[in-house]
Amino acid sequence: MTNRPSTMPNARNNKTAAKLATNIRRELATESNLRVLEALPAFQADDHLPNKFRRLLDRLDAAEQDKPLRKMLSTI
Repeated sequence: MTNRPSTMPNARNNKTAAKLATNIRRELATESNLRVLEALPAFQADDHLPNKFRRLLDRLDAAEQDKPLRKMLSTI
């Protein structure tokens, strides 16, 4: 029988993953990263979207104005 690493995560790996996720969220929510991300084409709506999707995006924009992105990222 060979020694294989365990496939089940242990408590230490869970804590490390949680810390990493927290650090990534914190870094993504910095003002400089928000400006860069908002300027990327992947995060911009296509001008030829159907009206249904355009309305949904407008509702999302309105909701984001009520709840800052930092708080939204912390719920992910």
